[in-house]
Amino acid sequence: MRKLIALAASVATTATLFNCMPLGASALTAAETSLGDVNGDGMVNASDASSILAYYSVLSTGGDIIAGASDVPVSGDMNNDGSVNASDASYVLGYYTYAATGGAGSTVDYMSAVTTPKDVRMYTYGTTKMKADNSVDIRWQSYENNDYFLKQISDNCRISGYKIKMFSRKYDSDSDTSTTTELASYEVRDAQDIEEKNSYDDSTTVYKVANVKLPDGFSCDPDLDYGYSISAIASIAGIEVDVETHQEVTFNKIELIVNTAKLTPHDSYPLYNIKVNPPVHKDTYYVSAADKQILDQFAKEHFTPDMTNYDKIECAWRWVNQNITYASGNLYYDIIADSWVSACFVKKKGQCLQYNGALAELLAYMGYDVYMLEMWLGENGTNQHFRTEVNIDGRAYSIEVGNDGAYSGWMWLFQPIESSIKGAK
Repeated sequence: MRKLIALAASVATTATLFNCMPLGASALTAAETSLGDVNGDGMVNASDASSILAYYSVLSTGGDIIAGASDVPVSGDMNNDGSVNASDASYVLGYYTYAATGGAGSTVDYMSAVTTPKDVRMYTYGTTKMKADNSVDIRWQSYENNDYFLKQISDNCRISGYKIKMFSRKYDSDSDTSTTTELASYEVRDAQDIEEKNSYDDSTTVYKVANVKLPDGFSCDPDLDYGYSISAIASIAGIEVDVETHQEVTFNKIELIVNTAKLTPHDSYPLYNIKVNPPVHKDTYYVSAADKQILDQFAKEHFTPDMTNYDKIECAWRWVNQNITYASGNLYYDIIADSWVSACFVKKKGQCLQYNGALAELLAYMGYDVYMLEMWLGENGTNQHFRTEVNIDGRAYSIEVGNDGAYSGWMWLFQPIESSIKGAK
């Protein structure tokens, strides 16, 4: 028969170290303190957690329980789920911390507070934009002085903080269900207050704002949605519990993909002829030193420090659309020897080749895997056109600059698309 001699010795040592600290709930009756007091010493502390872990360790490895441990299954089942395991030890330590810092409730009261779902449905949804440093400002409604909200939780509670959790979510269209995964968690105890007038009456609604960064090494999966959820931390008779408030902010996924892409600045980008099948690599263009100077000057005049990469690309995309004269007829001869960047950003003239080519040069200079496409607009083999496409982590995204005139509505930015150069030679 396997015995817990080593583990029992460890438990005894731990008990010696921690029993010197009095329990905050020392005046409670034996019945109230029996839950969690697996060693029967009248206190619930780290030694009880150690006993539970020892008990669980032996059972999980097929061992036998030593004499004197028969009370563990009864008093150690903190969450009353019919088993004693690491979760119960964690609850014991949580109660020990609560009691050692002045909490006066019993273990029964404590478990009732921390295991009873607190689900207050006060919905607030929104979207948020990333900043240049990959951080976001999360904004949510404050509930510290909202009596209606507090009454839904308990008659004796206050809001002591908030939890912000970044999540990913995958939607299954076949079952019409979503699977949510937590990626990071942040606790906010002292956030900046922002006051805004409630639009429905004259009262003032207080909002809180916290700046949160994406987790280190974050990599965006285009098949998932991303965002942050905000929940309150309520203190009920001194016991802190999480309260689900159903507030969420979500990312614009395309912006997230563009802003978190791994970049390798380069000077060349290819042109593929997709008028034929399979597509053929037709030419390679280069971002010259003169083009970089022009792009740097444009950035100096139009980009601001708080802009993300997506913001910068969108700025240039709109500028080209709204400021370039379509070079028809003899106007084209004025730019025929110019680079796309020079034609658009200096002479402000061009056609589809210059519009999309100038943006392609900017993207290459920034480090995106960009290429241009020579194509037909119609199926009848007429009206040749040039367009830009970007590859981010193996996914293709189409870009069309268009012209602010006859084709003013014919433009898009980072539209997900099936790659146009599959099988290219």
